[in-house]
Amino acid sequence: MNLLADIQPARMLGITVSRQWKNGIELCAPLEKNRNDKGTGFAGSISSILTLAGWALMTRKLHEAGLQAEVMVVKSETEFTAPVTGDFMAACETSDAETARVLQELEARGRSRIELYSEIPDCARMTASYAVIAI
Repeated sequence: MNLLADIQPARMLGITVSRQWKNGIELCAPLEKNRNDKGTGFAGSISSILTLAGWALMTRKLHEAGLQAEVMVVKSETEFTAPVTGDFMAACETSDAETARVLQELEARGRSRIELYSEIPDCARMTASYAVIAI
């Protein structure tokens, strides 16, 4: 499964999946394609990779469970704590319990929500709420 294949902005920004583990994912992006006028990471690119980390993690969890659903961010808050000065990565994790809750709600009601935390270490963090809707 190529999680980002159909997300054109991810391709344009050079975002790729660099690592996956049971309850998490890490995406990476080159500074060269995501630079602002100051030579540091563009805030829009940073927000994009943080959002995509949560989306990709939940999309993968649904695929692993054999469920078809749309995942979409419905609310997010990003805090920028330091400039991104090189190629960067964003990580997102969830727990077995949260994944199980979402999957149970999805099967019972056809929809669920999950709040996920994504981070670019020492530079930015995002808390986002994602809607998960069965298709």
